[in-house]
Amino acid sequence: MLEITVFGASDSVGKSCVMISDRDNRVLLDAGIQLHPRRTGLLSTPPEGVDKFSSDLAAVLLSHAHIDHSAYIPALFRADYQGLVHMTSPTRDIVDILWKDHLKIEGPHHFGISHLHKALDKSVLHEYNRKFRISDGITAEFHDASHVLGSAAILLDWEGTRIFYTGDFNNAKTPFHDPIVYPDPDEPIDILLTETTNANRRISSRKVTTSNLTKSLLKCYARGGKAIIPSFALGRSQEIQAYLTSEFDSFLPKFPLYIDGMILDMNEIYKKFLNRKWVSPRILMELKDRGYRSPFDHEGLKTIDEVSFTGRRGKKREKLASQNEVSIILTTSGMLEGGPVYDYLRFGGGNPLNGLYVVGYQVEGTLGSEIVSGNKEISLSNGFGDVFDVTLALEVKRFDFSGHSSLEGLIQMVQYSSPSLIYAIHGEPEAQQAYSQALEEIGHEAITLSQYEVLPEYP
Repeated sequence: MLEITVFGASDSVGKSCVMISDRDNRVLLDAGIQLHPRRTGLLSTPPEGVDKFSSDLAAVLLSHAHIDHSAYIPALFRADYQGLVHMTSPTRDIVDILWKDHLKIEGPHHFGISHLHKALDKSVLHEYNRKFRISDGITAEFHDASHVLGSAAILLDWEGTRIFYTGDFNNAKTPFHDPIVYPDPDEPIDILLTETTNANRRISSRKVTTSNLTKSLLKCYARGGKAIIPSFALGRSQEIQAYLTSEFDSFLPKFPLYIDGMILDMNEIYKKFLNRKWVSPRILMELKDRGYRSPFDHEGLKTIDEVSFTGRRGKKREKLASQNEVSIILTTSGMLEGGPVYDYLRFGGGNPLNGLYVVGYQVEGTLGSEIVSGNKEISLSNGFGDVFDVTLALEVKRFDFSGHSSLEGLIQMVQYSSPSLIYAIHGEPEAQQAYSQALEEIGHEAITLSQYEVLPEYP
């Protein structure tokens, strides 16, 4: 008999953490933390309640590297977890960077450097579509979730009961990934645990979104401005670079694309795994036809370290933001919660020729959400205790990119996998309600959960 315990992301997006258990085994799917807007002064929130099970876990399986799915895993080792952490090879390289960055920002609130290293040492790496053993009678298999590099939906076979945990998945084609391949309908899923992030909002097609971004960039170029694009270091930034180096191929030398922040580290990981195991053959063929090994080798791309400015990196940013050269600046952070983008806004935000083009979802309470909502008077910190007040005069636009499935994709997941039970997680209440209503129309029912609720035994 199976039980499912949800420690996080039952009715929200953040701190994903789900435990599957029977009398003999407990398996944890993801262990993330909930980040809070920095200006609140709050530390991140853990998936409360999981620590007491840490020493009894048979295994931890990680769907992908994002902080809200991965960053509590080192803390499990502080709580005496002794087992293995199963993930894909790209995910291992990415969490190495993200966990260390989080520790640098927040300090040892959840874990220390020794716990981080132990989590990395205990990592077991897997490719897609390769079944591996968890325990007697339990196997797992990772399927490409098409969310970010190395992301996986997880299929568990628990003594004949098939459980499919989607993690975060995407049913849209992106530069590096083909849409997710749904589970084989000839082998129905018994239990589906699915994200519902976008169930209540319409996602524009990538073609429309990228076309709109192109138009804004060209207008910014025509008026002689700088296009500042704050972006998530993992996934979105690489998509934007791939898109621009393809669509702006001949234009980039005149309108150079500068890359700054942690994006540069993620670019190196994408280069390492730029092969058919981890990305779509489509982008490999496109790059070969154009004579590039990776999008990041394009002559129109420049890194902030390569720019021939003198002085500290902050001085380089000041000069880049202040000089007359038209350019595109792709930098972190995606929600404007710190990072190099503060320098570019400090020195370029008051110029009406410039543009701020937001390409990611903005959590309420972040500086990014306030700017997108129309706030022109902002305060920026340089990280050394200095605060600068800036009046924004540049153009501000948001573009509807998403790495999560549309409602149509969520419904197709059910239609293809024919699950006996469907549990809606990783979505706000309004999104879960929209998902439930859509399922009712095709004769299915979605079960929504309260935080930390233990579900009825199955079967």
